Amino acid sequence: MEEFRWGILGCGQIAHRWASDLEHVPGARLQAVWARNPDKASAFSLEHGALRTAGSVAELLETGDLDAVYVATPHGRHRDDTLSCLEHSIPVLCEKAFALDLDQARQMVDFARSRKIFLMEALWTRFLPGFRSALEFAGEGRLGKIRFVHADFGFHAPFHADSRLWDPAMGGGALMDIGVYPLFFALAFLGPVESFELRWTPAPNGADRSIRIQALHRDGGHSDSLATFDEPTPCRARVQGDAGSLDFAPQFHTATDVVLENPHGSWVLPASSAGSGYQFEILHVQECLSNGWTESPLWPLSRTLELTEILWRIQERMRA
Repeated sequence: MEEFRWGILGCGQIAHRWASDLEHVPGARLQAVWARNPDKASAFSLEHGALRTAGSVAELLETGDLDAVYVATPHGRHRDDTLSCLEHSIPVLCEKAFALDLDQARQMVDFARSRKIFLMEALWTRFLPGFRSALEFAGEGRLGKIRFVHADFGFHAPFHADSRLWDPAMGGGALMDIGVYPLFFALAFLGPVESFELRWTPAPNGADRSIRIQALHRDGGHSDSLATFDEPTPCRARVQGDAGSLDFAPQFHTATDVVLENPHGSWVLPASSAGSGYQFEILHVQECLSNGWTESPLWPLSRTLELTEILWRIQERMRA
C-alpha cells in the first residue's frame, strides 16, 4: 500500500510512543484517534498529526477510512474494543496483555478467524531485530539445549486503589501489566509450561504487587520470572544453554543490546537506533495485510492463546 491509514483507540503513554514510531514506517500515517477523555484525544491528534479526532468508538470505525486499528485502551476494554473493530471488518493490532482471561481471548480469536480478519497481539518485543536474531541463534543450536531462562521486570509504584495499574477489573497488578514480558521470554525459548510454583504479595485491594513464577517447561527446561511494583530490578534477561548463553541488557524487553556467548566466541547484537522499537511490529502488520494474511507467521494467535493460558492459570492459582 502506498499509504496505510491507522486508527488508535486509547491515548496513553504507550500509544504516544507507538504513534511517534509511525514516522519510521514508510507509507504509514495516523488517520484517526479516540480516547475516553476528549481533551486528551484532541491533544494527542495535534501532537501526532492525526487527520481526525473521533468523538466515539463508533465514529472512529464507521467512517470507512481505516486500514487497521491499534487498540491501546486499558486491558479491561481490549475484548470489547477489538470485537467492535472486527465487526466493522477492520484489522486489529491489540496491545498486550491481550485480554483479561482465556475466555475473552478465545472469543476474540474465534471471531477474527470466523470472519477471516487480521488480528495480532501487540507484543512488540517479538518483532525487534535483536530478539528475532537471538531466537534464530537459539533455534540454530548455537546455545546447545536451552536449560534455563531468567527475566525480571520491576519498578516502584505506590499503591493507589483508583489507578488502572492497581485495578484488577481493568487488568491491573504486576502480572498482567509487566509479568507478561518475563513469561513471554520463558515461553519463547523453552516452550509450554508443564508446572509452576508461585510466590506473590497482594496489595490492600487484592491485586498482585509482586509475583515470582518458577516453572518447569515441557521439554525439561526451567524458568524464573519476576514482576514487581515494590522495587526497581535490573530488568535483565538471560537464556542459558548447555553450550552457550544469551544476555539481554536492561531493559530486556526493549530494543537493547544482546550478547551471545558460546565456545566459538562472543558476539554483540546491537540495539536498533531509530525510534523506540514499535515500528517493527507496525511494519510487520502492514506486511501481513499486504500479503493477505489473517494471522502473523511470527506471532500467530495460537501463541497468544498459549501466553494467555499461562497468565490465566497463574491468576487462578492466586485466587485459590
